[in-house]
Amino acid sequence: MSETPMSPRMRRLLERAAEIAEERTGTRFIGTESVLRAMADDEDAIAAQVLRELGVLERVRARLDQIMSSAEYAKGSNRIFPSASG
Repeated sequence: MSETPMSPRMRRLLERAAEIAEERTGTRFIGTESVLRAMADDEDAIAAQVLRELGVLERVRARLDQIMSSAEYAKGSNRIFPSASG
């Protein structure tokens, strides 16, 4: 199976999302919440620009931080891990 091509920017975004996940849970499992948080941190990303234009960028960041800092999240109750079979 061939690898899906990714831009260098997307690779950096996913690396940052893995770092965020590791900071919050001790694992580098990337969930949509860590990807959204990484996009919100990237001032040049279109997602961050849209959130800023809507006036919710800081609220989105704060809410994601709140969710990912909760004890339930750290235990994995808010995340779905992919099965080993794919």
